Amino acid sequence: MIEVVTRLTLFQIDAFTTAPFTGNPAAVVLEGEGLDETTMQAIAREMNLSETAFLSSPSVPAAHYRLRWFTPTREVTFCGHATIATCHALFEAARLSPALLPTRIVFETLGGLLPVSVEIHEGWGIRAWIEPALPKIEPFSEPLAPLLDALGLGSDTLLPSVPVVTTSERDLLLPVRTLEVVRRLAPESTRLAAIAEAHRLRGICVMTFETLEPGSACHSRFFAPHYGIPEDPVTGSVHASLPLLLWEAGRLPRTDGVHRIQAEQGDELGRPGRLLLDITVAAGAPTAIRVGGQAVTVARGEIFVP
Repeated sequence: MIEVVTRLTLFQIDAFTTAPFTGNPAAVVLEGEGLDETTMQAIAREMNLSETAFLSSPSVPAAHYRLRWFTPTREVTFCGHATIATCHALFEAARLSPALLPTRIVFETLGGLLPVSVEIHEGWGIRAWIEPALPKIEPFSEPLAPLLDALGLGSDTLLPSVPVVTTSERDLLLPVRTLEVVRRLAPESTRLAAIAEAHRLRGICVMTFETLEPGSACHSRFFAPHYGIPEDPVTGSVHASLPLLLWEAGRLPRTDGVHRIQAEQGDELGRPGRLLLDITVAAGAPTAIRVGGQAVTVARGEIFVP
């Protein structure tokens, strides 16, 4: 008996970089129409990347596409790097015309409608700007000692002038004193996963205002072992909230307008990535945030699905 299989084109794309084998790799399936959740999860598990993205037709008239993201173990409500990768794949597949850029695409996602602006960058590739709803950050009031211990940190490494907060996506933002503290992190993944699950956290972002490059505003690492991601190289979604922490810490201009900063992640994994963050300030308060980045294709082929 001959088994019938579906052949799907699959891209592997490094996001938040223009250099292959750096940034954060994501798999992208542009032909996600008709795939059920079990199959998408199986493909994501097979790819074994932090996220695999699936594109299909939307179910609401306000969206151009439906976009779903899966880690090796579960579906998530928001993923930045795989969204950048999806826009890059659409461009490479000639489904975004250079003559019609810049343009704005609206994705229907598990977390709601997600607009992304796409523009030609330097005459050849694209830069995509994710435009999420303005996130919220709230003080984290639970005991920190077990979590710090699981990360291999002492309480003296925390930055006392900046609060530990959670984001709208239930990520923990943990500001520490120095770049060296971030670089020497030695998390125990099993313990960290259990603590994160107990506190209903999606992930833990350890960050500092000390950076490798003079033009950067922050440097971070992100851990979500309970999602099948021991460490994520470059996390676009958490960077949607980081400008709010910089604002609260007095690290951004208080003037109205759009302020652009660069953020660093991935260097400790040998996969350096750089993100651009735009924060719009009006009447003395943040009103919008954009997360921008580029991408590069490293592989394109077919996956056979029973």
